[in-house]
Amino acid sequence: MTLSDLAPIALLGLGGYLATCLVWPYKACRTCRGHGQLRARLIGIRYCPTCSGTGLRERAGHRAITAARRGWRRRNRRR
Repeated sequence: MTLSDLAPIALLGLGGYLATCLVWPYKACRTCRGHGQLRARLIGIRYCPTCSGTGLRERAGHRAITAARRGWRRRNRRR
């Protein structure tokens, strides 16, 4: 396979990933596994510092989509 054969497959995969980021923009936090709390040996239970206790983190694709939308709005706003 050449690079020109792989490019449409890669674009299709990227489009599928971005579509899933629009439908499911958040994913379970890897640090607390989606629970929002961590068990500390001496302290007990505390909120996860990565997700601030929500148990969710934003996907990288959704962050990219949001940044692109924000830039488009800035460039095309009415003056």
